[in-house]
Amino acid sequence: MTLSSGESVGSTVRAARIMAKLTQAQLSKMCAISQSSVSRIESGIHLPTTPERRALADALKVPPSMLGLGTEAENGEMSEDDMRRRDLLSATIVLGLGSTLPGSATAVPASWDSVLLQQYDASPMSPVQIEASLAAGIQHYADARYTEAAQAVPDLVSAAERHARTAPGVASATLLSRTYVLATAVAVKERGDIALVTSDRAVHAAHRSKDPLATAMAARAQVIVLRQRGHHTQARQVANAAMNDLVAEPTARPVVAHIALETAYGTAQAGRTSDALDLLSHARNLARQGPAVTHWPDHAGPLTPDQLDRYALCVHHLLGDTRAALQAANRINVSAMPTGERRARARHDTAKLYQDLGELPTALALLRDHETEAPQDARRSSLRRMISGMLATSPSLPGLRQHALLVGAI
Repeated sequence: MTLSSGESVGSTVRAARIMAKLTQAQLSKMCAISQSSVSRIESGIHLPTTPERRALADALKVPPSMLGLGTEAENGEMSEDDMRRRDLLSATIVLGLGSTLPGSATAVPASWDSVLLQQYDASPMSPVQIEASLAAGIQHYADARYTEAAQAVPDLVSAAERHARTAPGVASATLLSRTYVLATAVAVKERGDIALVTSDRAVHAAHRSKDPLATAMAARAQVIVLRQRGHHTQARQVANAAMNDLVAEPTARPVVAHIALETAYGTAQAGRTSDALDLLSHARNLARQGPAVTHWPDHAGPLTPDQLDRYALCVHHLLGDTRAALQAANRINVSAMPTGERRARARHDTAKLYQDLGELPTALALLRDHETEAPQDARRSSLRRMISGMLATSPSLPGLRQHALLVGAI
C-alpha cells in the first residue's frame, strides 16, 4: 500500500493518538488545533503546517521526524531508522484496513487491530492454556493453514499480554515473545504492515525475557520483516547483533543459522555476492555443530540439509548462478521436509527457478503439486502474480489457464 504525503502523516497521527488513548477532541485541546482540523489531518485531507506538526509531535510525545520534521525534512531524506519508526506507527492504521490472508475470502479478523492497539481483552488463559493455544497455532502455520493460524492470534496475544501484566517475569515475557513471533510469521505471508508491529513487540518481549532462544526467534522474525520492507541496513544490523551475541548459545544455534540464511538471501537481493556466499557458508558451519532442532517449535523448521539447500537455491538464483541453483534444487528431497509450509516454499522457489529458465511445464508441475498439498499457500499474492506472468508469456501452455483459474490468478 502506497500512501500520499498527507495520508502518511495523517495515519501516523491517528495511530499515535490511538496508542496514547486520546480522543480527537482531547488532542485538539492539547494542540490548540480545531477538532475538525485534526480529523482532516488524520484522514489525509489536510497536510499539517510546520507549527501544527510540532504541536502534534509534542502532544503525542513522538519524535518530530515521524511527522516529517527535523534534519530529514530539511534535506529531503529520512534516515532508515526514522522510516522504520514511522512505518511502525503507520502500520497500526493499516491493520484496520484488513490485510487479506491467503486462502481466505475474508480479511484478518478485526480483533487483530483491537488487540494490537490494546483495546481488546479476551478471556484469560492459564500459562498451560496459552502454551496449548500457541502450539495449535504453530501447527496450523506448519501445515500452511494460515487462515486458521490468523484466527487464533487475537485471543492468544491478548491472553499472553494479560499474563505478562499480571505475572511479570521471565516466563511470561518469553511466552509473550513467542506469541508475537507466531503473529509475525502469519502476517509475513502477505507482507502486511502488521508484521512491523508484531515483530517489534516480539523483540521487546524477548529482551525482557533474557532467554537466548526467544531472542533468536524474535530477531529472525524482525530480520525477515525489515528485509521485506527494503530496510536492508537495519536487517543486517539486527542479524549481526544476534549472530554475534547468540552464536555460543547451543539452544539458539539452529535459529541463529536460520538468521544467517535469511541474511544471505537479503544480501543476494542487494547483489552483494561475496557477503551472501560467506553467510551461506557460516550457516552450514553452524549446522554442522548442531543441534538441528530447538526445544520449542521453530517456524523455520529443523536445520536440515534440505533446508540449507533451499536457501542455497534462492541465493544462487538471485546471484545469477544458474548452475549452482540447479545443483541445490536437485539435492532437495522435498517430500522429506518436515512441514507443509516448508515443502510449499521449496516447490515455489524451485518453480521460480524453472520459470526463469523458460522451462514452464516443469514450473507448472511444481505449482500443481504445491496447490495440492498447500492450497492456502498456493493462493498467496506472490504466487498469483507469478502464474499471471507465466500466462502472459505462454497462454497456450496446457493446463496453465486452468491452474490460474483454480488459484485466482485470473
